[in-house]
Amino acid sequence: MSVSGKSKMSETRKEKLLNIQKKEQLKGLLINKFKLKYGDKAEKLITAEVDKFLKNDRLTESNLVKLDDKIGKANDKTNKAEDILSEHKYQKSDAGKSNKSRPHTTGVGAARGADRKNDDAAS
Repeated sequence: MSVSGKSKMSETRKEKLLNIQKKEQLKGLLINKFKLKYGDKAEKLITAEVDKFLKNDRLTESNLVKLDDKIGKANDKTNKAEDILSEHKYQKSDAGKSNKSRPHTTGVGAARGADRKNDDAAS
């Protein structure tokens, strides 16, 4: 292999490495942008969607808008599901607390009433 062949190959390699580096920087920027918009809780979702986007789609303004919409809808769906689960857990724990804290007066009151009748009959 000649010297010019090596230098051409290393130039191609440098270019590929620079492109990979640029793509990783873009990925980081997009993830940070969406984390700021949707919160740290959505990081896994955001990272997965950005990865998918960078593998499958071209970088255009309209595709970025579509990505934002997709992340927003998925995040809303996740938040609604979490809200429903949290509300269900709250209602379940609240129902358990209210049953335990209520005195059972029906049985006790009936017994007291019967005792009074017996006392009245004995007098």
